[in-house]
Amino acid sequence: MMSAKKLRIGNFHVKDIVFGGKTIFQDGVLTVNKEEAIAYLDPNHELRNVQLHIVHPGDSTRIIPCKVGVEPRFRPDGRSTFPGLMGPRASCGDGDLYAMKGTSVIACGKYGQSSDGMLDMSGPGAEHSFFAQMVNMVVYAEMVNPVGVDQPFRNEEPIKLAAHYLADYMAKSLEGQEPDDWEVYDWAPGTEEAEKKGLPRVLYYSQMRGQVGRDKFFNDRVFGIDCEDMLPVLVHPNAVFDGQISSFGGLYGDGFYTYAYQNEPILKRLYQEHGKTINFLGAVYWPCDSADQVKTTVRIASGEIATLLKADAAIVHSTAGGSNYDIDFFYHIAELEDRGVKTVGFTGEHSGKSMLDPKGDAIVTGGDSGTIFEFPPMDLVIGDLGSVTRDFYHAAWTVHEKYGPSLRPDGSLILNGCMIVDSTNNCAFTKKSVKDY
Repeated sequence: MMSAKKLRIGNFHVKDIVFGGKTIFQDGVLTVNKEEAIAYLDPNHELRNVQLHIVHPGDSTRIIPCKVGVEPRFRPDGRSTFPGLMGPRASCGDGDLYAMKGTSVIACGKYGQSSDGMLDMSGPGAEHSFFAQMVNMVVYAEMVNPVGVDQPFRNEEPIKLAAHYLADYMAKSLEGQEPDDWEVYDWAPGTEEAEKKGLPRVLYYSQMRGQVGRDKFFNDRVFGIDCEDMLPVLVHPNAVFDGQISSFGGLYGDGFYTYAYQNEPILKRLYQEHGKTINFLGAVYWPCDSADQVKTTVRIASGEIATLLKADAAIVHSTAGGSNYDIDFFYHIAELEDRGVKTVGFTGEHSGKSMLDPKGDAIVTGGDSGTIFEFPPMDLVIGDLGSVTRDFYHAAWTVHEKYGPSLRPDGSLILNGCMIVDSTNNCAFTKKSVKDY
C-alpha cells in the first residue's frame, strides 16, 4: 500500500502584479522589486540582458519563444518547493504548501528550438491557451555563453531554471499570511474505503521527456535529476503536486511543463474518485527515450509495476506528441492490455499517429495540434519574432509551397497549433478541451 501522506495546498488568488520598491503580497496584488528579483533568478551569473515583463489577459502581446511555465509556490516549513532542483533532496507531498493562483512565471529567450512555443495574450491564439487567462510574469534572458545557437537542441538550462527561481522568489512574499482557501489531498481515508468496497485498482501512467543526449536542457527532472536512462518510477500523487517532478522540455502545444505537474488535473480527478468508485494506486512516470531497446525495457518495467500492484485498469497519458512519444504511448497500452490491465489513453492527434495498435481501443483526444492557424501582429513582442523562421520549431516553417513562410513582413504568422502554449497537452486546462474525464 502506498504511504499515507496528507498535503494541504493553501491558495492565494492573485488579482494583479506590479513593480515597486519592495516585494510584497497584499490584498491580492503582488508587488515585485525588479532589481532584487533579477539578482535572485540568476545565482550563477550565466545570463545577460535579463528583462522582466508583466502581461495581462487582453494585452496585445506575443511571447516567443516560450520555454517553461511555473506556478509560484512556497513551503512555510522551509523545505524547497523543488527538492533536488533548487534545494536539498527531501521527501515531499505532505504538510502545508502555499500556491499563487491565477499567475505563472514564463521564461523566454532569443533563440527558439523544437519544443518551444508562443503565447498570445489576446486574439485567436489566446482562445487556445490557459496561460492567456492569467497575469503572467515573463522573464526574458540570453545566455552569457550561447553555445550551439544553430542547433535544434541547445543547453538553455539557466534560462529555464530562472523561471523556477523567480517563481520561488515571488512566492516567498506569502510567508506569514493566511490562504484564501485550501485544497486537501489525504491518501489514507480513500484507500481504506476502497479496500473495504473492493473497488477497481487503478494506476495512472504518464510519460516524461528522457531522450539520450539532451541532458540539462530538454529532459524532465525527478528530484532535480535528469530522467535520461531512468526506469519507470512509482510516485505518490501528492509529491507530483509538491515539486518532485519539474520540466525543462519546452512550452508549446503538446508538451507538459512544470505548471502542469504542479496542477495535474487528471491526478486531481482520480483523487476525487479514490474510495468512491476506484482504488487509486498511484502515478507511474516513465521516460520516453529514442532507442527501441530502451523503450522495450521501460515498457516491461512499467508492466511489472502494474502486475505487482495487482492493477485492474490504467490511464495512459501522452505528455508530448509524435514519433517517439507515440511509439512509447502505444507500447505501454499494449503491454498493460497483454497483462489484463484495461487501459484508457490520452493523447493529442497531431494530424495522425506515428504508430497505432488495435489494443489501444479507448483513446481520448487532446485535439489536433496540426491544425493551421493565422495570427495577427501584436503591438509588443517579448522574445524574438525572427526566431520563427530562423530557428527550428515543430510548428513553423521557413518555406511552404501553399502558405509561404510562417512569419510575414507585417509581423503576422501562419503556424500549426503545436505552437500555441498548452493548447493540446491533454491537461484540459483550456475552454477548448474536454472537461469531464
